[in-house]
Amino acid sequence: SLIPFGNRLVVFFGDLANSLDSALHCFDLQRRRWSDLAVGGEHPRARSDHAAIPCGGGVLIFGGRGSSNELFDDTCLLRL
Repeated sequence: SLIPFGNRLVVFFGDLANSLDSALHCFDLQRRRWSDLAVGGEHPRARSDHAAIPCGGGVLIFGGRGSSNELFDDTCLLRL
């Protein structure tokens, strides 16, 4: 997912070359630089086919599909 967040774009990985990843990265639009993000809150399990939106001071991740094709119905708020 690519989520606009202030002057940054937050990327939460999902399906990455036939494997799942839960990495969280940020692109600063002013500095034009990538960085890894440290987040507060529970970090979600790796997933694909999820939804993500900016929410308050963070990013809300909902649902998706796990590596064994199991469906998730959980919600995680990543505080940035």
